[in-house]
Amino acid sequence: MIRKECWCRSTQVLGEERQMQLYEFQAKKIFEQNGISIPRGRMAQTALEAEGIAEELGGIVVIKAQVLTGGRGLAGGIRFAQGPEQAHKIAEEVLSTQVKGEQPRAVLVEEKLQASHELYCGVTYDFRQKSPIVMASFRGGVDIEAVAKENPQNVARRLLDPFKGFSPFMGREMAAEIGLQGNVALQYANAMARLWCIFEKHDAELVEANPLAITGDRLVALDAKLNLDDKSITRQSDLMRSIQPLPSDQKDSLQHRRSRARELGIPTYIEMQGNIGVVADGAGTGMLTLDLVNDFGGRTGVYCEMGGETTAGLMENTMKAVLSVSSTRVVLVNLIGGLNRMDEMAKGIVSYLKKHRTSVPIVVRMSGTMEEEGRRILSGERIQTHDNLYEAVEEAARLAR
Repeated sequence: MIRKECWCRSTQVLGEERQMQLYEFQAKKIFEQNGISIPRGRMAQTALEAEGIAEELGGIVVIKAQVLTGGRGLAGGIRFAQGPEQAHKIAEEVLSTQVKGEQPRAVLVEEKLQASHELYCGVTYDFRQKSPIVMASFRGGVDIEAVAKENPQNVARRLLDPFKGFSPFMGREMAAEIGLQGNVALQYANAMARLWCIFEKHDAELVEANPLAITGDRLVALDAKLNLDDKSITRQSDLMRSIQPLPSDQKDSLQHRRSRARELGIPTYIEMQGNIGVVADGAGTGMLTLDLVNDFGGRTGVYCEMGGETTAGLMENTMKAVLSVSSTRVVLVNLIGGLNRMDEMAKGIVSYLKKHRTSVPIVVRMSGTMEEEGRRILSGERIQTHDNLYEAVEEAARLAR
């Protein structure tokens, strides 16, 4: 899978958390809706369901753990079954075993197709060139990053003008460049155009078919990846409603908390590995705060950015989201009042505390519009405010230790 480049120290910390990665069965459904062939199969939550699907499909089936981690095959998350009984046994084993630290809650049971060759096809974003890029390779089913690094001549690339998009002739050129001919080349060019359509329509950061297999006289996506930009989730509300969720009994799962944050109207919600909950009202403020937390020896556990014109209600919801994470030992709030009024921010914090009493300390740094009134409101709840950001971050790091 192609990884996006990061711009600065803070975004290196955030990394892929800014992407919403879909499970394979979800991505394949979108592929199918956009005219890309996929194998016959369905998702199973239990070994008994897997056995029933295998019986319907007949022949050899593949059992694929539905996890977001890469390298499933080498980790035992992709296995083949010769029939329904073996599918039951293998599905039971896969569902009860962690795959690279992630516990599968479902498996995808599909027909095993005979492929004469496996290709690669993908669209992502080149942050260095600040442009979408389409990539093709005759070598599919392997780590395309390794292929691009070790044998760059085996990967065809085209940077795209986002205003002009992807043209059919580009697909035919790239198909010929990787050695395809005839009907296969035309199908491959068509598949590339459809991947670009998905990428553009759904605000994706990555969409790829790897492998895109030649099976008889057609091309079939044996695996599918689709990562969406978290920032676009509101605009992609129709898509999100259409995606079948992964069955889960984990009410406190990361996926559940992310979904809840979106429902609460929080534009950016990212979890990391520390114990400090950071709340900021803008991207620049947030990046600076994250860097300073690290500089003072602290570790951010959850980061919420409210952005734009923030209301007291959104401030209250953001506190709810940050304090719902069990690892949060201190909340650091950094607010700058331009469009946002500090008295409204303070009212949001106080409103949360009146409804949900907490022993977690809250450190607030606020500056700008109506800051004196904001401090007066917070002082009524015995919340100390700071003028100096460095002092606030140092205090939060000390409390977290």
